[in-house]
Amino acid sequence: MMVSRKLRWLVLSGILLGTCGLPGFSEAADAGMHVDQVGYLNGYSKTAMVTDTGDTDFSLVDAKTGQTVYEGKLSAAKKDAMSEETLRKADFSSFNKEGTYKLRVGSRESYDFEIGDNVYAVPAVETWRSYTLSRSNTPIDDPVTGLKVKEGHAQDRQAQVYFTDKLNKKGDRLDVSGGWYDAGDHLKFTLTNAYSATMLGWGLLQYVTTAAISSAELLLAYEANPSHFTRGQLFFPKGTQEETKLPDALQEVQFELDWMRKMQRKDGSMFHKVAGLAWPGFDKSPDTDTQERYIFGSCTSSAAMSGASFAIASRIYAPFDKAYGETMRKSAERIWGYLAKTKNPIYRVDEGQESGSGPYNKSTDIEERIWLAAELFRTTGDKKYEKYLQSVADRFTQKPSFFTWDNTLALGQFAYLKAQNANPALQAKVKAAFLGYADDITRKIESDGFGCALAKDEYTWASTKNALTQGDILLMANQIQPNEAYVEGALSQIHYLFGRNSLDKSFATGMGDNPPEHPHNRIHESTGAYVPGLIVGGPNAVAGGDPDQTAYLKSGHIPVAKSYLDVLTSWSTNEYAIDYTGAAAYALSYFAKPKAMSTDVLKLKRSYPPITQKREL
Repeated sequence: MMVSRKLRWLVLSGILLGTCGLPGFSEAADAGMHVDQVGYLNGYSKTAMVTDTGDTDFSLVDAKTGQTVYEGKLSAAKKDAMSEETLRKADFSSFNKEGTYKLRVGSRESYDFEIGDNVYAVPAVETWRSYTLSRSNTPIDDPVTGLKVKEGHAQDRQAQVYFTDKLNKKGDRLDVSGGWYDAGDHLKFTLTNAYSATMLGWGLLQYVTTAAISSAELLLAYEANPSHFTRGQLFFPKGTQEETKLPDALQEVQFELDWMRKMQRKDGSMFHKVAGLAWPGFDKSPDTDTQERYIFGSCTSSAAMSGASFAIASRIYAPFDKAYGETMRKSAERIWGYLAKTKNPIYRVDEGQESGSGPYNKSTDIEERIWLAAELFRTTGDKKYEKYLQSVADRFTQKPSFFTWDNTLALGQFAYLKAQNANPALQAKVKAAFLGYADDITRKIESDGFGCALAKDEYTWASTKNALTQGDILLMANQIQPNEAYVEGALSQIHYLFGRNSLDKSFATGMGDNPPEHPHNRIHESTGAYVPGLIVGGPNAVAGGDPDQTAYLKSGHIPVAKSYLDVLTSWSTNEYAIDYTGAAAYALSYFAKPKAMSTDVLKLKRSYPPITQKREL
């Protein structure tokens, strides 16, 4: 049975489960008019999906005048397996006049959307700015969002090591200030942070895991399109911008890299995360969460990811600051040296370390070692790293999956394919595997009614990121072997992100007419400031993610593509994380060009209902 419009309104607004405040559903658009609520780029295909009601014609109307500017025929009706909707497609690719429009079918009208040459410029800036607004140990007074907090977690300058080993004793005090909060709480992970910083969870916490993957993705975004990044484009709040010649994006990632270096130990290994021993309440902003902070664990996979992020940083920062580039290289090589002596994977667990934070646990590390070796080979050209890749060729040459914090094989393959003086035979095998996976992704996109890359079993925790990351892989594949289908497939994931999906829901805060209103985000809830540019998890069809999501899935038959809740307490569908946002930042930085704008352009044009009121400092 299809979810009724009334039930969907109750679910998406948070009323069904009684977990949030004011309803978030907008009646500005009729049900079943599935458009990218941000817009469509000239020079690429422009399509929207319409839930079938028997109509065969569509038109575009000027949003200001109501005048019809384009007319066309809908495609034949076709059933979409993931949403269980019967859809028709509206193709208006030939219409290229810049402006703001609505799609009309019969008496139904869609949300507004733009058509133009640079419609993603503002979203691109907002996603990158979200990292600045997630800084730890930094007073924030942001004129764009109104976010105002004192220095968060000043106690990180004297955080306690939680365990005893040959390098540290329990209770040792170390300065681990800086870096980005991981997600909707106050943690800091080296793993996801490195991932996000490369491409550019749990909020007031910090993980080496997420640090590594996030910083890497952001750096790769810059490396792919350096001309798309300039000084002054991120409108840094007062006190957060350094006096350097770096583009704003590289300044922001450097803030994260410097924290990650503080997490590196004398033997080259990495501490795993920084957090308290209790989950902070939603009334706790970073500056009011005064509990003791601890440094937890050690993990070989997060160490390898951090090393890969450092290796990327080495080659990107060297032209601007040779000494800093050298520092990054040495940090990466120290991690390689540690891993060379540590043959077996390690994920250290001490009793009580997960009482106020999550794990990001992984018992294997071969994919992360591969990524580190490939990045070091690309950066230094040293054949010893290629020798390692040859020694694990059975795994290295396998078809990858989309990369995430627990499987970075695809990133390792991409790095090797971009390296100079690589072994031709090995590179050919890696190329076949990588492009083979890219072709698999394009086939999934072509078969999906919404052009989404997600297979049924990929509508899990962080499904939005899963889709965007597959789009990122297509953009990487296009660098290896240019293919229009790769670029269009990547753009299709952005359309999905911004509302061209069965829920008519943008999964990016502040973007589109129907974005998340109640993201699982302690900074938002504790301050009353709504931060745009945060990517939330999206549909999760696997029960057990959180109590609200599980109850929703058990309430009746819910199609996998509709298994999403815009409620504060659904952390498995509505929490943001820096690595989710990193996947969006990579894609948007390809399609968005620098644009002259002001803070007024970035300010939200509507208000959002906070659970708590803005505090007076």
